[in-house]
Amino acid sequence: MNIVNFEVKRHFKSSVTWALICSAVIILFMALFPSMENSGIQQLVAEKMGAFPEGFMEAFGLDDMVDFTDIMQYLAYTIQYISMAIAIYGLILGSNSLLSEEAEGTIEFLYAQPVERNKIVGSKILSSALLLFQSIFIIGLFTMVISAIFKPDDYNVFRLFMDIKEVFIGIAFSSYIYFSIGLLLSTILKPSQNTTAVSIGIFFITYVLGVLSRLKDNLEWLKFLSPFDYALPMDIVRYGWENKYIVAGTIIMLFTILFTFIIYNRKDMKI
Repeated sequence: MNIVNFEVKRHFKSSVTWALICSAVIILFMALFPSMENSGIQQLVAEKMGAFPEGFMEAFGLDDMVDFTDIMQYLAYTIQYISMAIAIYGLILGSNSLLSEEAEGTIEFLYAQPVERNKIVGSKILSSALLLFQSIFIIGLFTMVISAIFKPDDYNVFRLFMDIKEVFIGIAFSSYIYFSIGLLLSTILKPSQNTTAVSIGIFFITYVLGVLSRLKDNLEWLKFLSPFDYALPMDIVRYGWENKYIVAGTIIMLFTILFTFIIYNRKDMKI
C-alpha cells in the first residue's frame, strides 16, 4: 500500500479548494491596484496614517509607509493576510497528519499492513508536505498571472515574477515551520480534541508575540517565537532575508520533525 499516493489523492480536492479560495482573494485585491495607482490614494493614506500613534504603526508594520502605487509593496501588504491563511493551513495539515487515523478509527487497518511506524510517519509527512506545496504553488501561479495583467506598463515582467517568487519562498518557509509544529502536535493531542481550533489558537498566540516584539526594543527577542514574522512579505520586498531567522526556522523544523518520530514510536495507540 502506497500511503503517500493514498493520502495525496484523499486530500487533493480540499487542498485545491483552499488554494483557489486564497487565489480568488488575491485576484480581488490585485484588480483594485490600477485604481490605487491613479487615484492619489498614497497621499490620502499618508495623511490618515499620520493620525495613528507611533506604537500602533510599529505593531502592524506600518512605521515605514507602504507605497500603494508600487505593485510589489501593494501586493506584499495585501498578501500578508493570505500568508496567514496558508500558515494556518500548514498547521492544520500537520496536526491532522498523524492524528486523523486515530480520530477516524482507521488506525487498526493501517497497522494491519506490513509497515513500520517510521514509514507511517515519513509517508504522512511527505504527503502532507506535498499537499501544502501544491496549495502554495497554485496560489503563487495565480498571483503571478493576475499581477502581470494589472502591472504598470513600465514594470518588467521577469523582475515582477522573480520578486513574487521570493515572496512566496518566504511564505512557504514560514508555512513549513508551522507545518512541522503541527506534526509535533499530532503526536501529543488526543483524537477527541479539535485540531483546527488548537491550530488557529497556536497561530494567533505566535502572531501576537510577533506584534509585541515590534512594540519595544527589549521585546524584540519575542520575534523568535513567531515564525510568521521570520519572512513577512513586506520585509522580504523591502529588506530581503535575515540569516538569523533562516537558522531559527531550520532548527525548529529539524527538532519538531525529530521529536515527531521519537514520540510517535513510543506512543500508545488507542486501537
